[in-house]
Amino acid sequence: MMNEPLFNLTAWVVASQETLLAWTALHPVAMAAGYVVAVTFGKVTPFPGGFLLMLTGGFLFGAPLGAVLSATGSAFSAVMVGAVGRRLFRGPIHRRWGHRLQKMEAKVNANAFSVILAARLFPLVPAWLINMLPVAFPIPFRHVLVATFLGLLPISFVVASLGAELSSLTQAQSLGMTDILSPSLLLPLGILALLVLTPALLSLRSAGQRGR
Repeated sequence: MMNEPLFNLTAWVVASQETLLAWTALHPVAMAAGYVVAVTFGKVTPFPGGFLLMLTGGFLFGAPLGAVLSATGSAFSAVMVGAVGRRLFRGPIHRRWGHRLQKMEAKVNANAFSVILAARLFPLVPAWLINMLPVAFPIPFRHVLVATFLGLLPISFVVASLGAELSSLTQAQSLGMTDILSPSLLLPLGILALLVLTPALLSLRSAGQRGR
């Protein structure tokens, strides 16, 4: 039952593709803004829907612009989830695990940008897990916004490029994220994520050695 709204959204997007293309041609700025809003709210829930949204961005706007708009909406969504989650759940989380989180807070905050950026770069890391970081820790939302945007740009571009090549969104129904997560894509993204994490890991190692 939980996937029914998502299914209805998918069916609506596929059925409305000609209308969406016409609106995009007539009102490109308004449609781009509307698409960012759709991605922002469409990625709030943990249920899979981001892949279709990224494909649609490429289909409507082409690969470069579609990827930028998709990453922008995703970044706004991450900030929204973090802000709402912090307001609703920060108190209960800290009442339960506050003594443990307090010990980690300084290190997490010092390396939060690199950690979020690296996690977003590697698409196998669950988005909901990354979204929990600014809920549990007082990470500045500007870091969440920029790190999420930059981290999702590569995979957004890959998926948007695929969407731009589709002649019809009907083809998107037979595609999934697993269709593009090949070793040839995951390996460079994993290496890039590791390179981003290296300064943070060296900093933690140096801090550990000084603490001995």
